Amino acid sequence: MLNVLFAVASLVGLVIIAAIIISLLEFRKQIRILNESLLRIETSLAPAITSFAAASEEIREFVEGANSIKDDVKAVTGAGRELAFQIGKISDMLSLTSLKARASAEGLKVGIGVAARILKANFLKKEASEHEL
Repeated sequence: MLNVLFAVASLVGLVIIAAIIISLLEFRKQIRILNESLLRIETSLAPAITSFAAASEEIREFVEGANSIKDDVKAVTGAGRELAFQIGKISDMLSLTSLKARASAEGLKVGIGVAARILKANFLKKEASEHEL
């Protein structure tokens, strides 16, 4: 009876070992399939990753260019403000100079008028004196 039990136990052990071996072989086959799938996925993603890297580099360059443009615009704006301030100062100076020139012209006009009246008055006196002689 012990022999029968030992034979059954051996048979069950062989069946379990065969099932484990078959399972391991199937498991190995599935790992190989999974590995091939991963390689195909990696191969198909490589161009996308390269493209993404190139796009991100272009975006970085674009942002750097935009920052450079922003800095240039700030510089131009600052120069424009300074130019407007200087033009305002020049305008004020021209207004003041124009006012002084008008005042000088008026003074000169009045001076010439007074001189002309004095000369006229003296000339007329001289002529009258000469006619009397």
